[in-house]
Amino acid sequence: MKKLLLWSLFSIFTVSCFGQDLWISINEDRIEGSSLMEREAMPDKFDLYQLNFVQIQNKLSNAPKRLSGGFSNVELQFPVGNGDLETFRIYNAPVVAEGLLSKYPSLNSYVGEGISNPLHTIRFSVTQFGLHAMLFTSNSKVIYIDTYTKDLSNYIVYEKSDLFESRDFSCQVTDEDDLGQRQMNTYMNELPAMDDGIFRTYRLAMACTIEYAAYHIAAAEVQDGTIDEQKEAVLAAMVVTMTRVNGIYERDMAVSMQLIDNNDDIIFITSDNFSNNNAGALINQSQTVIDNVIGIFNYDIGHTVSTGGGGLAQLNVPCTSSKARGITGSSAPVGDPYDVDYVAHEMGHQFGATHTFNNSCGGNRSSSTAVEPGSGSTIMAYAGICAPNVQSNSDDYFHAVSIAQMKNCVLFTATCSDDIANGNSAPVVDAGNDYTIPMSTPYVLEGTAVDADGDDLTYCWEQIDNEISSQPPVQIASGGPNYRSLDPVSSPKRYFPDLSLVLNGVLSSTWEVTPSVDRSLDFSLTVRDNELVNGGQTSRDDVSITVDGNVGPFEVTSQTTSETSWEQGTTETITWDVNSTNTLTGGANVDVYLSIDGGANFDILLVEDTPNDGSVDITVPDLAATSCRIMVKASDNIFYNVNSSVFAIGYTLTETCITYSNETTLSVPDGVGAGSPGAVVSNAVTISEDITVQSVTATVDATHTYIQDLVIGLNSPNGTQVLLWNRDCAGQDAFTVTFDDTGSGIVCANPTVGTYAPDGNLSDFSGESSAGDWELLAADYYSSDTGDINSWSITICGQVATLNNAKLGGIQSFNIYPNPNNGNFTLSMASNSGENIGVSIFDIRGRSVFAQEFSNSGSLTKNLNLTNVSSGVYLVKVSDGISTETKKIVIQ
Repeated sequence: MKKLLLWSLFSIFTVSCFGQDLWISINEDRIEGSSLMEREAMPDKFDLYQLNFVQIQNKLSNAPKRLSGGFSNVELQFPVGNGDLETFRIYNAPVVAEGLLSKYPSLNSYVGEGISNPLHTIRFSVTQFGLHAMLFTSNSKVIYIDTYTKDLSNYIVYEKSDLFESRDFSCQVTDEDDLGQRQMNTYMNELPAMDDGIFRTYRLAMACTIEYAAYHIAAAEVQDGTIDEQKEAVLAAMVVTMTRVNGIYERDMAVSMQLIDNNDDIIFITSDNFSNNNAGALINQSQTVIDNVIGIFNYDIGHTVSTGGGGLAQLNVPCTSSKARGITGSSAPVGDPYDVDYVAHEMGHQFGATHTFNNSCGGNRSSSTAVEPGSGSTIMAYAGICAPNVQSNSDDYFHAVSIAQMKNCVLFTATCSDDIANGNSAPVVDAGNDYTIPMSTPYVLEGTAVDADGDDLTYCWEQIDNEISSQPPVQIASGGPNYRSLDPVSSPKRYFPDLSLVLNGVLSSTWEVTPSVDRSLDFSLTVRDNELVNGGQTSRDDVSITVDGNVGPFEVTSQTTSETSWEQGTTETITWDVNSTNTLTGGANVDVYLSIDGGANFDILLVEDTPNDGSVDITVPDLAATSCRIMVKASDNIFYNVNSSVFAIGYTLTETCITYSNETTLSVPDGVGAGSPGAVVSNAVTISEDITVQSVTATVDATHTYIQDLVIGLNSPNGTQVLLWNRDCAGQDAFTVTFDDTGSGIVCANPTVGTYAPDGNLSDFSGESSAGDWELLAADYYSSDTGDINSWSITICGQVATLNNAKLGGIQSFNIYPNPNNGNFTLSMASNSGENIGVSIFDIRGRSVFAQEFSNSGSLTKNLNLTNVSSGVYLVKVSDGISTETKKIVIQ
């Protein structure tokens, strides 16, 4: 009864015990000796906070219910990573029915929207297990807050991308090819999104095996408690899970599930009629037991959770006689991977969604929706359990085809929900025209969307070709998915492949492959309004792109060396290979753009609508910059390309490469179990030279009795982290690998030797300063086998710039400090132009977050405070009428 007594004490404790601050940032040494909550996996990076639990409970008691018509005055701060706090407007959003809540008043759930940034939303629960939150942010990051210590006073804050868990979960789905499935596929493209303005609530009957109950009773330390106390602990765990699951369904589908009034009747403590470890038996028992105890007319969807057997679900079952045919089993039924990768996945099947991965894994591929390369990465894919894997865990959103399938189920099968108009208008989206493009050439898709409510929108471009093809994708594939799904972002534009790859001369990475043959590429653009409080609305539009294998590639052939330097006001020639691209519709003319920030923004139009004949003369603009790139893009088509190297205007550039190595042996502590790492260890090299990074390669020499256990990453002084080795290969015992973005996929041998592409992109370091500590990190994610990093080295190539003419340069001594910062920083510079100084700040996607002019007295020192931006990389551009310079800053 320890935990329940502790919960009661929290209810009467005075606020003064913690002071007035809700959240206080702490170091790990502050909690030495505290009993930690059990976790299945630890993130690589995290923040720790102490929470004034009583104060947050008191404030939450005043939160009005969502969809009640009331405006909430409850405003609470929550950590959003990197030591920052953000304020949210909070509404009560229970995931349990009123009758169940009256019996167990500690089972509370809430929803909130960011006040300064409405794209930031939060779904969280407050139970006897403390506070658990999922924060959706505008820059695609998902932040999690979990209870860290058993006294409920300390919390861990981390990004999902920093969490790695080895998965051995297996999922089956029944009736994949039944009539309902065939009908669903017919409707899939006719009913593409959730846009009818209805918030649907389903009565959820969630049963559990005695093994699942025992797990959470032990976690709550109520083994000696009453049956009601033990059931409350189990229900609290279900509330934590369903709060997170509902957060996704409410945003993507305007669908919520609520535990029924008597759900405690199917919480089995001492005996049950379930086969905990047999999924095939348990799915039938789930239907029988829930029907017998609850009554077939007293719930809308049923699900049984266990600690074994994996997942199994029948398609399109809510509101039918098979509505409880869904189960989820995991030996550690806690945490985000369990809630999102497992429970949300299996319930997705129940709502009609099939698997989306293109790999063949255990016969579980669904041919009609095999639209994601490899294992896939969205909820209905098999991230981490279907090699070759795109990534280790699922991203927390549904693919466009999954939303279409579930909408079909909701409208035509699962029609027994409690519906309420949410007053939310769906966005109106236009994905643009269909195009024909050249082979082996990058392109960019850009849509438009408007929202009558003025909501801040996010955009998600996804390929929807389902032909079975080689995986990872290959350039010569005539069908199937070539491009992975990426998180929804606030820009309506997506480059294929990612622009950072193209800037480094790479047209294909492992999961983004540019075709070199005739084929069609079909894409959907899903637009979300992210109205988590009242239920989100999504809209979708599709386009078809045809690749002409007899045309192209389209390539820029001038400005090929980093020593190139233009003089202001002179005439320069830009050239490119046409290769018949001028015969394509919309390809007769091109536009030529200049970037002065290394390719982050191509916002200077040099020439518009010039003939696509392979050459154009331009007048060099009156500016000075060291990191220039050229883009030539079809005026009325989507294909483009860039020159192969940065160059300068008004500067002389000297390219240099530096290599540093660390020969100190780094022993990697053994993992503690499957997917549970040992301590993360690191060593560093300190680079004194300050050059602008153009390219990075890293060589790692390691011995280990099972190299697949290892995860190895590289951190820059700027805080950027790139994954080099992510549990690659298998039981080999050594590797010496040079990681290079231009390398091929890893070829495993014993030992594994060669130059290969990393799991991440080393191009993420481009544009950063080389100076500072570069750190290699390593962890072992399995027990029994051990090893060492014997040595490692890093080679950085970049440029040193010398201003040719100080008078033309105008800007001198441009500095920003501190950098990184929390949004509050000082900008200083000198200028002899006599013109006003313009300061503009853009996020990494080119959106303006600040713009102001200042008078020029020969020097400028200004303190700037960006209070309404999220953490990330930003570009600060200063211009004095003669020249322009841009620097990167990192806001944490």
